[in-house]
Amino acid sequence: MGRKIAGYNMVALPTADEGAFASYIYVTKHTAKSDGAGETELAADRTAYVVNLPRHSSVESLTALLSRVGPIQHVALGAESTGVATNAHVVFKDKASLTKLLKLSALPATEDDAAFEPMDVVEAAKAAYQAARPGLQVLKNDADEFMMNFDAEEEAERKEREEMKNRVDDDGFQMVVNTKRKRQEAAELLPFRKKQKSKELTDFYRFQLREKKRGQLKTLRERFDEDRQMVDKLKKANKFKPQTGMD
Repeated sequence: MGRKIAGYNMVALPTADEGAFASYIYVTKHTAKSDGAGETELAADRTAYVVNLPRHSSVESLTALLSRVGPIQHVALGAESTGVATNAHVVFKDKASLTKLLKLSALPATEDDAAFEPMDVVEAAKAAYQAARPGLQVLKNDADEFMMNFDAEEEAERKEREEMKNRVDDDGFQMVVNTKRKRQEAAELLPFRKKQKSKELTDFYRFQLREKKRGQLKTLRERFDEDRQMVDKLKKANKFKPQTGMD
């Protein structure tokens, strides 16, 4: 017999991990409003009202989850004011299934219980983050594949231009094909590359100059410290006599 709280029967959900904390749904018998119209879509003697649904529950997932108790006729999710349904009405095809659910302390386990394991919000965000950042090796493979396809297209285009050089059109004239396009593109890129190289050299010379000045300053400081230490030693030995400029 299941444990009851405020009229609801606590039913533990199956988990794929035996050491995991159990999650619960709370079920009670649906009370239909009497309007004299006879049995409605939510038949009172076959309908369970279920609250505290697993996250991201759907009609399909609840049907699969609770059909292990008995055949289900209809599932109606509650209002989704926050975008997530937290309650539902489950209509079974027979009264015995509802009676069985109201007496259960835990849903029967199956081999597919991992499919009903609710994903934590943090885990879902983590999975999305990792999917968007596949790692350096994957990016390298994608880049290598792109360059390989690019080179293959360039080679195919080059061969096509070479073949067209010897073609003759319908009027008997030999077709003129520009086979120097790549060299022209390279020539256009040359000034940019020279400018980039010049900038790199300038930056390198600036770095060398800074290092040289830093070394000179370090040497001056070391000499100053040595002179000061020498003066301190002479003072202690009473051998230091500052020059006053007078005989």
